[in-house]
Amino acid sequence: MTRLKATLAGALLTLSTLSAHAQAAWPERGITILLPTAAGSSFDVNVRRFAELLSRSLGQPVVIDNRAGAGSAIALAAVARAKPDGYTLGVGNAAGLAITPELNAKPGYDTASSFEYIGRFTRQANILVVRKDLPVNSVAELTAYAKKHPGELSMGSQGTGSTGHLSGEIYKTLAGIDFVHVPYKGGPQAIQDLLGGRVDFIFENTSTIEPQITSGHVKALAVTSRDRAAIFPKLPTMDEAGVKGYEAVSWTALLAPAGTPQAIVERLNAELNKAFADPGFQKFLADRGTILDGGSSAAAREFARTERAKWGAVIKASKITAD
Repeated sequence: MTRLKATLAGALLTLSTLSAHAQAAWPERGITILLPTAAGSSFDVNVRRFAELLSRSLGQPVVIDNRAGAGSAIALAAVARAKPDGYTLGVGNAAGLAITPELNAKPGYDTASSFEYIGRFTRQANILVVRKDLPVNSVAELTAYAKKHPGELSMGSQGTGSTGHLSGEIYKTLAGIDFVHVPYKGGPQAIQDLLGGRVDFIFENTSTIEPQITSGHVKALAVTSRDRAAIFPKLPTMDEAGVKGYEAVSWTALLAPAGTPQAIVERLNAELNKAFADPGFQKFLADRGTILDGGSSAAAREFARTERAKWGAVIKASKITAD
């Protein structure tokens, strides 16, 4: 019996040593980050810049894999199913972590148990923009036009359950108007149809729509945050523009599959906060109207929990469905 115990203890020690060595050697190869948005979106561009910094620091390639669709559920379900070894990560957003689970009872993951929350990434407001030839120049005029033409206006979005979608649904409820929702697979596709006159307005992330606003190809009416956006300080908030009580902000968080070794999660959290301290990265995001968050893993998990509760209440009160 003594010999058996010694043998088992030796085996456990060997396994523990091998596991510790594997974690200490991480990363030994490239890392993939799954994104729930299309290539070219503000989300995509921001993460790609972070991936460059992460790759440089870790000495391994970091590849972006765009898997847009289903209110971000396609990408996040893939992250949840991935091997928890630190080589497959994801960046979740408000749509996938707070909205879609409230609209879809079986999104393919559980926001509380399917992920390790590495840290908060970024947040930014959406901007309400209309096609250039729509005869309105303010939120009040758009509201009046929608009431005069009920159900005739069309709103594009980044997809059902996206913050762009819910930004519009909140506007619909608070302003007492009606319009048709046209979901796309991502912001770039919605913008393309807005420029082509196939939809009348969209709520789009600040950094994604900024070039079209500054070039005059679309008309910006208001920002969805509580405070004005630094990149467009003259643009009123939706609340200031007459839609009282309005607020909707997009946010993101870096994730790993549940069960990823704590040492790897802590290393990634340190790398995330290190990137946020980089002056070049700070300027890049600030110029695009994006706010850095960072912080601890625990804070990211708690933030996602409270945001889901908040958006769930909005969805219930506004009677929003996935259809």
